[in-house]
Amino acid sequence: MAGIQCALGGVASALAYFIYSSAWIREAISISDEEVYLFMFLFLAFGAFSIFSGLLLTSERFEG
Repeated sequence: MAGIQCALGGVASALAYFIYSSAWIREAISISDEEVYLFMFLFLAFGAFSIFSGLLLTSERFEG
């Protein structure tokens, strides 16, 4: 379960990068230029939280 959570965090972080770097993806998702940084922040925050909590779950599994 923790591995899936870390993978979802990685996918969200990669999506944040692709939204920033690719105009084609922004057009496909219908994101305006003013909203790019908001979506990047949301995806990066979700990705970081998901990766961090997945790592915590993994470390608890190996400790106990």
